[in-house]
Amino acid sequence: GARGTTMRGGGASVVGPEVPTGAVNGSNVTFTLSETPRANSVMLFVNGAFQREGTGNDFTISGRTITLVTAPPENSNILAVFRK
Repeated sequence: GARGTTMRGGGASVVGPEVPTGAVNGSNVTFTLSETPRANSVMLFVNGAFQREGTGNDFTISGRTITLVTAPPENSNILAVFRK
């Protein structure tokens, strides 16, 4: 996948925007980041729409693994920005 630049500042490195790995086939809901993000630092976008993190929202994350509630449509554009 595409790798973004790493910006440093404020004691945390910002990673992205990067395309998480995982099949964008209309049924897959699991995607993987290149590195483990800090808690509550992930900004995830599907086709430009911001996705909210947390139980009962659009996605949850465990380690480097993002699990979306709804599978993105086939050929969707998924981008993640996060602090590590």
